[in-house]
Amino acid sequence: MKQSQLVLLIKTYEPNTPVIITWRDAVDYSDEVTLSTLEVKEIFYDTIGFFLKVMDDYVIIAYNKADDKTYKGTGMIPCSLITDIRRLSDGYDE
Repeated sequence: MKQSQLVLLIKTYEPNTPVIITWRDAVDYSDEVTLSTLEVKEIFYDTIGFFLKVMDDYVIIAYNKADDKTYKGTGMIPCSLITDIRRLSDGYDE
């Protein structure tokens, strides 16, 4: 899915929606390399949380939802690194 399509999709999600976000991370290897041995290795992570909002080109998600509907932590993933986002709707009751 194109980046612009993902951002439009993300913006349709309601706050507090449980989601899984797949995103590309920067990679750093400490092994010695030469131009002939250099290779690119992509690293992807899946992060699960409660979607809060899109702000300044970041998707803001929260973790550890308490009974009073507060959260114990938040994370911010740059929209440019997101490759997929899906709702976690099966088996979850608000």
